[in-house]
Amino acid sequence: MASAQNQPPPRRDDQQQMQAQRYEQVQRSNSNDTRLREQRDARSFDTRAEEQRRANEGADASRRTGRMTPDERRDLRRQINEVGQDIYSNPPRR
Repeated sequence: MASAQNQPPPRRDDQQQMQAQRYEQVQRSNSNDTRLREQRDARSFDTRAEEQRRANEGADASRRTGRMTPDERRDLRRQINEVGQDIYSNPPRR
């Protein structure tokens, strides 16, 4: 602490140079952040496109065969029953 008091105050040029260095560091980190964010966005876009393509392929395959798997039939029956229960849950008033 005593040695810090014995040092002369920094010159204006030194202060400006330090500020310029800090500014450059901040700019570099911001550009790195932006670049990383853009790469992440591009990867997520590619991932979503790939998932969409797979989903479309699966839907196309089931339409081509014209038949449902036993699991698909079971799910469809369950969904129809659930909707029917919702529709007819309250008996009509007379």
